[in-house]
Amino acid sequence: MGSSFVVTLKSLVRAPSVIIWVLAFPIIMSTIFLFMFSGMRTDGVADPISVALVGAADEKDGAAETLDFAEVLEALAADGDNQLLDLRLVETSGEAANLLAAGEVEGYYEVSADGAPDLTVADTGSVGAAVLEAVASSYVQSGALMAEVAERDPATLNDPAAVASALGLSAGVERAQVTHATPDEIVRYYYALLGMATLMATQAGMLAVASAQPCVSELGARRAVAGTPRGRQLVGCVAGAWVVSFAALALAFAFLLLVVGVDFAGREGLCLVGVGACSLLATAIGAFVGALPIRADLSARSGIMTGLTCLLSLFAGLYGTAALELSDWLARTAPWTAWVNPTKLVCDTFYSLYFYTSLAPFALRVAVCVAASLVLLVLATVAFRRQSYEHL
Repeated sequence: MGSSFVVTLKSLVRAPSVIIWVLAFPIIMSTIFLFMFSGMRTDGVADPISVALVGAADEKDGAAETLDFAEVLEALAADGDNQLLDLRLVETSGEAANLLAAGEVEGYYEVSADGAPDLTVADTGSVGAAVLEAVASSYVQSGALMAEVAERDPATLNDPAAVASALGLSAGVERAQVTHATPDEIVRYYYALLGMATLMATQAGMLAVASAQPCVSELGARRAVAGTPRGRQLVGCVAGAWVVSFAALALAFAFLLLVVGVDFAGREGLCLVGVGACSLLATAIGAFVGALPIRADLSARSGIMTGLTCLLSLFAGLYGTAALELSDWLARTAPWTAWVNPTKLVCDTFYSLYFYTSLAPFALRVAVCVAASLVLLVLATVAFRRQSYEHL
């Protein structure tokens, strides 16, 4: 068994298919994803909206109202994390119109004789236009409310707390933690990639077991006439394949964590436990395919595993938004598919650590991976030991 383990390790680390599909593939795909999604990531802070204010420095009728509104805009344009506006002061409407036409501002304000700000925007359906409209509407409504308060009880204006209450400036907010980490749709693609990389790691188990078949390789023929029982040979092959698969997936995980910067919600240690369970599942699937009594050489069996991996990855949501929607639809309408699709199972194993505060969903999926691995290894053992050959 020990010699089978060592031979399996040496042969797998030299196999081109293992180097390409098990080791290089997840790192290359992670790098591609990194460049694809780099423009979609934000720091979570909205950019200030560029706006111009006309006539803020003029000394004319309505200047007092203009200056009051200017103070409001300047407060919203103050530097800091809560900066909402990027304010530019101009003297004439013509200057503001030129800035708007050049795309340097999203809109501009003019204060009418009655003190109400008038807004002009280029695109009325944009988010910036909606924000600028809300600022003007809030200013007008607050002014009308304060005028009514002053008319009814002028003394109220001397009480800041009463003014804040009248304007609705106070609010009670309680933060509730619904998920373990803030959901990020991009993270799901990387977890789906881990699922596909795990299925690609089945190549190691398949090569290790199929190469031990006398009708597949010369090495298998020599092993068949050796004194080592077939069961012990299989254990050595599976153990060697699992070590190679675990090492390759652990490197891919480290690359995602340290280079790509994928968020694993601070549960990196548990993620490595998941990598171990998922790599065991991949090894068991590969061993089962490698032990099947079919007339297929290594290339044919490798093609079967590659095609199956690409197909199952579709239902895990790897191939874009449409595939992600298909995966979600299947999860809602046929939840059992998430348990029989190894790619989806691996993806959900990591996503359960990211999404759920409880570790129960993660533990359940790890248990399913281990149980499925044991079943497949038993079936592989039966198929591997009971095969007979006309000649070697």
